[in-house]
Amino acid sequence: MLECCLPFKVGSKVTIKNYNTFLDNYGSSRYKFQFQLNSDNRTGEVFIIGMATAVRARIISRLQDFFNVPNNGVVDEPLISVSGQPFHYVPGGNGIKGAADVTVTPDIAFIPKPVTSVIPRPPADTVGNPHARIMCEIAVGPNVGELKRKCETWMREQYVHAVVSIKILEPRQGVREPETGYFFRTMTAKLYRQGMPKQRWDFGNVRKHTRDPIHNMNDPTLCNAPNDPRFQINIPISNVFWDPPFPIPNNYIPVIPTNVIRNVFSIDLYRIQRVALKSRT
Repeated sequence: MLECCLPFKVGSKVTIKNYNTFLDNYGSSRYKFQFQLNSDNRTGEVFIIGMATAVRARIISRLQDFFNVPNNGVVDEPLISVSGQPFHYVPGGNGIKGAADVTVTPDIAFIPKPVTSVIPRPPADTVGNPHARIMCEIAVGPNVGELKRKCETWMREQYVHAVVSIKILEPRQGVREPETGYFFRTMTAKLYRQGMPKQRWDFGNVRKHTRDPIHNMNDPTLCNAPNDPRFQINIPISNVFWDPPFPIPNNYIPVIPTNVIRNVFSIDLYRIQRVALKSRT
């Protein structure tokens, strides 16, 4: 199957229960599925909306590296748990399971599962572990229309404090960087945060809508070096440890454990750009 053929319908009038069972038994990182709920609120249409590619896999890995930095090299039971595609219930989805490409959660040692007497129980993933506080969604190729909807849907859960969106469009065939030979590609990133305006970056090695990447000297890409503060996504680490009592007090402030270094996660979009370009030569 080619990316240009997506989305591709693989099921019709599938019950939510059967869809969730399918994900549990056969779901894999090779494909990304979408369940579109029908008007009966019991069944839906199932589509493949994404595929595993070298570009997407390496971007996911690099994002995980950025989020692991505050763990200061701790790999066994770190206080910040960074993983890919654990199942969560889609907000407002009638029990439909979904999986973001990267999730960042507090470790269960810091925020243990609540006792059964706690009602209402705080949000969790589908097996009762702490709900992700930060999620990342990556879309590669021509069919990226669902990316915005997915990110905005995750933000409907109040325990999700930030969602990072990365969109990598198709290479411009036959047009390459003279120095490296990498194809020119448009890339955009967005950051959604609870209670704050959405932020957006155009960080490809060619700016969006540029017709002639090599000869258009009046519209060069701005993201052309690492550590440029204009192309850094910064997310407070305290977002990960947001775990208020219920009802939430007005003066609640999450506390960052002392073993966690730094106060913010920093994602350098130039590094993401280079990973994407190098993955498709």
